[in-house]
This record gives sequence, C-alpha cells and structure tokens, in this order.
Amino acid sequence: MKISIIIYSETGNTETAAGYIAAGATGVPDTEVKCFNIKDEENWDVDFIRESKAVVFGTPTYYANMCWQMKKWFDTRGAQYGFGGKIGSAFATENSPNGGGAELAIMTIYNHLLVYGMLVYSSGIDYGRPPIHIGPTLVRERMSEHEANCRLFGQRIATKIHELFA
Repeated sequence: MKISIIIYSETGNTETAAGYIAAGATGVPDTEVKCFNIKDEENWDVDFIRESKAVVFGTPTYYANMCWQMKKWFDTRGAQYGFGGKIGSAFATENSPNGGGAELAIMTIYNHLLVYGMLVYSSGIDYGRPPIHIGPTLVRERMSEHEANCRLFGQRIATKIHELFA
C-alpha cells in the first residue's frame, strides 16, 4: 500500500519530520512511502499520489496556522489529486513550544481534508502510549526528541490503511 507525504519545508525541519514519519510507515510490511515538497510540484510522481491510500500533510506553523504556501496549494492545486475516500492526516513544526499554535495548524489542514472527502485520522489515544491526539507537533530546536513519536504515527497510519483497504 502507498502513502504520500505532502509538505512545505523551507528550512528543512518539516522535511525532517516527514522523514521520521515515512520511516515509521515503511516499517509496516508491504508499505511504500514517498515524500513531496510543494516547492517542487513539477517533479512529483502524480500516479503514486493518486494510488496512495493515505496522504499525510506537513506544514511549518505560521501565526498559529498552516503556512500560506500550503493554504494556497490546497486552494488552487489540491483538488486535482483525487483525495476523496483516502485516509488524511497531518503534522506541524513550529519555532517555539510557547504558543506556537502547531495544533491549530493541524486543525486548519483537517478542515481542507474534510472538504476533499478524506477520512481524517490522527492515530488517537485508543492505540496506546504515547497518545497522538491530533497529529505530531515538533519544535525546531528539539526535533530529535519527537522522532520516536513521529515514527509511531507513521506506523499507525500504515497499519490503519492495511486494515481498511486490504
């Protein structure tokens, strides 16, 4: 099963987090993951994205929201990828844990996923510790502290698509 991770990353932090999530997902047998940065959309494997059973979106947090580049992409380009019926999830990076708003950024992404007809999946608290309430959030200076949580998030998404789409 295929999982696409679509991000915007300027400094590399969101890309690093995407790599952690991809590593966790590929640990589930028969799971293939590819990451795509919206800065490089002309180089995307569109067929892979359309064949993916889950799409995870990652954004840096700007003013307690997703970055404007991701918002513009959702508003102008996202509908062409056929996201309806797929699992959709999200994560966010931020510069500061003190009011950075990464959780709000994730929730704004979820609004778009619902409009596209995606099945929003956070991995939740019912799947054991550590709980991942709405999606991972990572702080710039402490990225590696959250690697295990991101890997678990990826693993849970991959497990869920195998359960739902096998």
